Amino acid sequence: MSQAVVNATNRAWLLWSVAYFVLQLGAPLVTLPRGWLLLGGVLLTTLLLMATLLGLVFAWAGETERVKWLAPAMLIGGIVAWLGWNALPTLLGWSRANPPTELVAGIYRAVHGYLLMLAAVGLGTTLSKLIREKNLLVPVIPFAAMVDVLTVLAPSGFVKQVMEKAPEVAERAALAVMAAPNAPEVSARLTPIAIIGAGDFVFLALYAACLIRFGLRVRATMIGLFLALWIYLGLVLLGIALRLPALVPMAIVTLALNWRSFQLSRQEAIASVLVISIAVAVIAWLFVRGA
Repeated sequence: MSQAVVNATNRAWLLWSVAYFVLQLGAPLVTLPRGWLLLGGVLLTTLLLMATLLGLVFAWAGETERVKWLAPAMLIGGIVAWLGWNALPTLLGWSRANPPTELVAGIYRAVHGYLLMLAAVGLGTTLSKLIREKNLLVPVIPFAAMVDVLTVLAPSGFVKQVMEKAPEVAERAALAVMAAPNAPEVSARLTPIAIIGAGDFVFLALYAACLIRFGLRVRATMIGLFLALWIYLGLVLLGIALRLPALVPMAIVTLALNWRSFQLSRQEAIASVLVISIAVAVIAWLFVRGA
């Protein structure tokens, strides 16, 4: 792992954390007139939050490469803290009849998402330790994307079943971001909605840790992921691109930007092509079936 990369990410997580809380707490307080200004506010907030989340995940991944025991500590500590935080509304007696103040609710959502990310990154970086050689990323990355699609799009997939049968559980396992409300008022605030699942952070952290450990194109991949996710989100909203889990474009960008760094043997190349072909076929079949 490059020492320059480690030094660059060292302590950066604190700055990204501050940016995260500023966005999550500050954005809902902004009131904008409906129309292009409100749409622009949503897009700008999404843009900034996306950059912040990528920066935070990569910074945390860099820290886990610098401090070897940190990944399992983040996983265990994050899960315990997240479970305790989920129990807080019950302990405080929050309900529709007795809701928290707007500020308290905002703080609760922001901390909830932060702890969820902490646990997910801990899991992803812990799993990354199983990858001992950079060439293994070629089959692992598309395989992870296929697993994510299976859990989300398959009729009997775990995520799909949870969203249909227990949507409140799915909401607790997702990060809240800002969106424009549907109410007919002349002006409106950005409304927090749960949209980014924990699985996205798990695999993103796995990718980030491996990129840092093997000295691959970390900065270029971060920028590429940001641009690709932003463009992909816009194409989906316009109805141009297929609505697939975010891990699919993430996998494509990560492999494409680092492809020249892999030196595959003949057997590794054949196995990788086979895995990629199966992943593409499964994703296409699930999408066509669900269309």
